[in-house]
Amino acid sequence: MARAIQQAHAHQQPLLAKPTRQSEAAKVAAPQRPTEVGLGTTVLGVLGLVVLPIALLGLLIWGGPVWAVLAGLSALAVLIAYLDPFG
Repeated sequence: MARAIQQAHAHQQPLLAKPTRQSEAAKVAAPQRPTEVGLGTTVLGVLGLVVLPIALLGLLIWGGPVWAVLAGLSALAVLIAYLDPFG
């Protein structure tokens, strides 16, 4: 049985050895999907929008430099996301 399968595969040849010009032209003419850019800064901005009120609340209740730094970093993240040219 294995010998018959090997003989059958030996007689088969590929239908097209290389792509035709028509298929190459179709690949070139096909619309390209746009790449996703700016998603990282969008996530950064959303994270900043979530953390900023928490940091401001912590600064209001407990005070201290940790909350102030956290509020500043989250405000900076929101600013970067806002100014992002790809977003």
